[in-house]
Amino acid sequence: MSKRRWTLFGGGLIAAMVLLVGTSAASGAPQRPPSVPPFNHVFVIMMENTGIEALLNNPNAPWINQAVKTYGVAGNYYGVTHPSQPNYIAATAGTTAGVPDDNDVTVDLPNIVDQLESHHKSWKGYMQGYSLCTTKLDHACGNQLYERKHNPFVSFTDVQNDPERMAKLVDLSQLKTDLASNHVPDYSWISPDQCNDMHGRGGGGPSDPCDFSNEPLLIQAGDTFLANTVDEIMASRAWGPNSVIFITWDESDFTGSATDFGFGDTRGCCDASPGGGHVLTIVIRGDQHEPDASFTEYNHYSMLRTIEDNWHLGCLANTCDTANVPAMTDLVDRRR
Repeated sequence: MSKRRWTLFGGGLIAAMVLLVGTSAASGAPQRPPSVPPFNHVFVIMMENTGIEALLNNPNAPWINQAVKTYGVAGNYYGVTHPSQPNYIAATAGTTAGVPDDNDVTVDLPNIVDQLESHHKSWKGYMQGYSLCTTKLDHACGNQLYERKHNPFVSFTDVQNDPERMAKLVDLSQLKTDLASNHVPDYSWISPDQCNDMHGRGGGGPSDPCDFSNEPLLIQAGDTFLANTVDEIMASRAWGPNSVIFITWDESDFTGSATDFGFGDTRGCCDASPGGGHVLTIVIRGDQHEPDASFTEYNHYSMLRTIEDNWHLGCLANTCDTANVPAMTDLVDRRR
């Protein structure tokens, strides 16, 4: 068994894998056969528009930096593309489906909802701010708190046209109720609102803590959201040895300089290069006893493939390309 840690210097990241016990780890995909028991519960929390360099050693993100030292970290993880919406489609359908932007779109293609239901797995999408909408198809609600582009499920034709499926898209407040009553589904997708996902909104100016211009406050709010949400999940009966939380960011806004932020970061991998840039991804296992890190190249297709493989759901689009889209086995394998 090997144990790895991050080495951080001067606010930047040096992704150094330090082996404390055991043999050296391969830089490519994991070589050992998977031995991961079926997940009891999967939680995916999708954050927004923040590169890994902007978070590590950031004093406004204390929980995130402690989590990096405590749980599993994917150090070479990338968004699939720019802007936001195609990354959400990619994480739930294994392809961007040619979606080029954040405009409202409806796509007719197989998705994880089809896979889950065909294998008798329950699911819900928890969207913060959704209760502020007049209809579940609204573009934006609550002064840009909820944005449809951050809700991938509502854009799938076979979800839109099925009232039972649409009923599974709920406000995030429902998660607390479901956790307390032990009625959490097998698969939970969580989208914070734009004040809590580090995205922000426009028009409010410096007096609005959620305004785009208040980046330190947005990072602080997102960090607090993650701390509270993960604590609630881990304190519930749904949490156990075979449960897992994936925390990732849809795309990077970091272009390479400590003072130069934008969307020029097109680093990518795994059937998506150029991609959406280098982002932090934290993987928390229910049986996590020590920190771990992987430097295999992963992206949102890899996260989806990891869930598919564990539950034997089959594959969707790019997740079928097992040669180039590895599953994140080294971060969910209980033997590590």
